Amino acid sequence: MSRWGDQMAVTTAGVVDRGLRRTGDPRVWGTTIGAAGASVFVHANRGELSSAASIVAVVLWAGALAAYVWAVFVRPRWFPEPEPVRGSAPWIYLASVVGMLALVQVGQMALDAGDKVGVLPAVIVLAVGLHFLPFARAFHTPMFIRLGLAMAALGVVGLVLGLAWTETAAPAIAVLAGLVMLLVITEAALRDDGHAPF
Repeated sequence: MSRWGDQMAVTTAGVVDRGLRRTGDPRVWGTTIGAAGASVFVHANRGELSSAASIVAVVLWAGALAAYVWAVFVRPRWFPEPEPVRGSAPWIYLASVVGMLALVQVGQMALDAGDKVGVLPAVIVLAVGLHFLPFARAFHTPMFIRLGLAMAALGVVGLVLGLAWTETAAPAIAVLAGLVMLLVITEAALRDDGHAPF
């Protein structure tokens, strides 16, 4: 059975619909956590940049956020029947969050000891990226691999540049990481063409 336009298309294996009408679906509301975190990365760190760079960051963030809202909430897309979440998923989530917080704390202590606390945003980006990686298998969401690897790589780059060159590189990388988060989430929502695979 199919109904197009503003109506949703239903198949035996899933549905084509707008995310705005499926806000209870984890594939919709779950992205809002990532989008909020991405926005925090941008706005909490752009103040460490020059005025011009800060304005550019806001403009890019607004564009990335608009693309995210359109792709996740407005554009009709394919929602397959969700796979059952593994029973260990809550424990994997908890362990990942604890590991992330522990890595940030250890990183902060090390940076404090070396009088390099300005590089902490890069450590946070690295920790957040690594904490995403176990989610891919636990929640049947391969997007977390792309997101986690991209964030971890950016964190390492920010850490190296912040320690070897200028501490300003760390918040700059954190701003970039926030934009990347929004774009990866948007790309994941756009991967289908809005039609169910018949």
